[in-house]
Amino acid sequence: MILSVETSTKAFSISLFHEQEVANHTIVQEAARSQHIVQAVEFLLKNLGKPISDINEAYAGIGPGSFTGIRIGLTFINTLSQTQNIPVLGIPSLDILAFEDNRWYDTVVPFVRSRKNEVYTAFYKAERRVTDYLALTKDEFVRFIAEKKPQYIVSSEDNFQDMGIVDKLQKGCKSIFSFPKASVLVCLAHKYGLKSKKQYLKPLYVRGIR
Repeated sequence: MILSVETSTKAFSISLFHEQEVANHTIVQEAARSQHIVQAVEFLLKNLGKPISDINEAYAGIGPGSFTGIRIGLTFINTLSQTQNIPVLGIPSLDILAFEDNRWYDTVVPFVRSRKNEVYTAFYKAERRVTDYLALTKDEFVRFIAEKKPQYIVSSEDNFQDMGIVDKLQKGCKSIFSFPKASVLVCLAHKYGLKSKKQYLKPLYVRGIR
């Protein structure tokens, strides 16, 4: 089985795959804590009647996003990798946001808030990321949207009115509330042939453009 974990935002999710998704657990509007992850994995395995030794791969979202949440998720996955001697795979959380239901949004700008009035973001087109991962101020982000003219903006923030972004969206651009889902990690890995390996996963650090 493949265990995947995503903890980069205020929602965190866990999923188990065996040829297809067999179980998942998601908590929204609550920060990830190490005991939550342990309890959720134990709960899923118990319901499936499976031992932890049946997990032979582990995937994790590596950010950018909440540093505390990412650190907790990666600590869990790295520890699992060491204790169970299994390979791991890390996928950027913005990639996960830009990919939904086994397909990419068309032209899309996903973003997560880094701090007040600042965001992490990137631009995706034709099923690929075409910019670096960026850390932008509110004004920089508004200009970024105006330049790229995406069809979709996908955000893990259910309320970003205070950033003044909504009224700057291009005509026809749709804003979607979502969050990086653990189940998407496996879809992305399978679609692009990404392979897990024995490694130590680290958070994805993104610097500003200034």
